[in-house]
Amino acid sequence: MGQDKGAADTLSVAVYLYEPGDGGLDRVAIMLANHLRRRGVAVELWLTRTEGPAAHLIDPAVPVRQVPAPPLGRRATMIAQFPLLAAMVRRHRPDILYSAGNQSNMLVALAALGTGTRAVGRISNPIRHPGKTGVAALARLLRIRAIARISTATIVMGQADRSTLSEAGPLAAPNVRLLPRPTVTPAMERTASARRDGDAAGPRRLLMVGRLTPQKDHATALAALARLTDVDWRLKIAGQGPLRDDLRALCRALGIERRVEFLGYVADPARLAQLMGEADLLLQSSRWEGLAGTMIEALACGAGVVSTDSTPNIRPLLA
Repeated sequence: MGQDKGAADTLSVAVYLYEPGDGGLDRVAIMLANHLRRRGVAVELWLTRTEGPAAHLIDPAVPVRQVPAPPLGRRATMIAQFPLLAAMVRRHRPDILYSAGNQSNMLVALAALGTGTRAVGRISNPIRHPGKTGVAALARLLRIRAIARISTATIVMGQADRSTLSEAGPLAAPNVRLLPRPTVTPAMERTASARRDGDAAGPRRLLMVGRLTPQKDHATALAALARLTDVDWRLKIAGQGPLRDDLRALCRALGIERRVEFLGYVADPARLAQLMGEADLLLQSSRWEGLAGTMIEALACGAGVVSTDSTPNIRPLLA
């Protein structure tokens, strides 16, 4: 990047990620950039904020550029960033500008419009949320289809979203690729090989992984567990977020605070694999998900899974 295109020896990719935060989307985008760099691709991370819980995961060999941004909230910042990101695209001229997920797909598509850079979006959450109908659901559908229509390519996690974006009509996306993200690592495979069954007489070892937000709906899982009076269980929750204090208060109100351990954000992938290897069950209580990567990771580590029907992409995994 930043060189004459005729002299470029390899494909150049800029991965736009708002920040190296504590969500799975952030971790996957960083892992992708690291992997591309190891494969010899000229890849850079373009970040609005360069500091965050997952910043330590960025390979030192991956260049990081900061996208200028006004001091606003996340959504307003990304709207205001459009001319600034577009200027970066024209200055550095990457072959591909890749969006880490739903929230940045529009920004990436518009910033690359009219340039030689190909915009690649990624549908990180399902287009149709389970149980969501009406005007808001229709507006979301049309917005996502319109963004995919002006993008060079759009990556989806499951067949349902692929079919939605490919439907015939003026908003039919030109290039939709089904590419479930790779989430199984050698550390997870080693964890599965070394796995030992828990003590049959001991408590059931349960694990939840995800940000403490309304989407993940930890509260429903906690309420359900409180009703299991004839089963001895212990739950570890890996993740942080705005609902942490509320969930702790809920545990106290339900009388289960001694059986629930809040671990906070687990930054070390090896430690997360270890937690999954120690668990009897991963609980997935999300209201909606794109692919539910933590479910794939837990299965790879040998844990069982109990999940809500948060996306059609889950059903083939548990069939």
